[in-house]
Amino acid sequence: MVLINKAINEVTVKLVYYGPGLCGKTTNLEKIYANPKLDNKGKMISMSTETDRTLFFDFMPMELGTIAGQKVRVQLYTVPGQVFYDATRKLVLRGADGVVFVADSQNTMRDSNLDSLQNLYTNLRLNRLDPDKIAIVFQYNKRDLPNIDPVETMNEYLKADGRPVVEAAAKEGTGVTATLRAAVAKILDNLKNNVDTTLYDQPELAAPDMSARSGVTSSSAGTPKFSMKNVAPPPSAALEPATFVDENPFAVEAEPSAFAQAIEDDPFAEPAAEVHDANAEHAELEAMLANARAMIASLETALERARDTEKRLAAKLSTNG
Repeated sequence: MVLINKAINEVTVKLVYYGPGLCGKTTNLEKIYANPKLDNKGKMISMSTETDRTLFFDFMPMELGTIAGQKVRVQLYTVPGQVFYDATRKLVLRGADGVVFVADSQNTMRDSNLDSLQNLYTNLRLNRLDPDKIAIVFQYNKRDLPNIDPVETMNEYLKADGRPVVEAAAKEGTGVTATLRAAVAKILDNLKNNVDTTLYDQPELAAPDMSARSGVTSSSAGTPKFSMKNVAPPPSAALEPATFVDENPFAVEAEPSAFAQAIEDDPFAEPAAEVHDANAEHAELEAMLANARAMIASLETALERARDTEKRLAAKLSTNG
């Protein structure tokens, strides 16, 4: 949920990129992270599994201005797409303010897209988040490949139902910032209108169970292996096309009403020259460190629960034997 830090006049929102395996979630974040226009960002953290990665970094888009005098900080996450990492996906979705659902446009991926979308709705409800109210944006990725479904077909089977849809080719950088822009606009619109996304009829959240390993076999992806490491941003020279580097990451041809009404400052004015504030920088580093420690603590707690479960099961087996 939205976090407000009055000490440093800052609002933090959480945006999660969700979708089937290898659909382009990680590519989206890497392209955003490499954009030189977004220079006010934290380190990229990678939580690796054997076949996929969960990435995280935060940034403060200066072009957004302020909301009620508060600066806006955006936390971006991806989730692993493979089905046997469902426990990780549930954990990453906790407290999300918005979701980008990255769908693979290839016609052979329809079932995978549908399974992942239904899994998203299920995990949102398990996290007491209303799928009908939370900000969701659809990105139809890989539009540069052959054998893709038309947008109309994808709208029909994914039931976008009027939610924003962005066509993209994430590897080329096409549609990446447009997707981010649409998602942040939806989150800010919810914030402006005081939309409560909580499902109160759902039970209170329990501690995450990271022991679930459904679908893992010796011939599949193996067991999850969690590690925290910094990832250096890709060189800007690798970005194609060049227009992705040059464009304002939040510029739009026609300014959405969500931006016009929710943001007090001019979101497209040239930012003033940045003045180095050591105290603010220290506070930001402390906030990032707290986030990393919280994630590590959650994983350690889940690991202890899994070990306890393992011991109980082993004891029961020995007794029955």
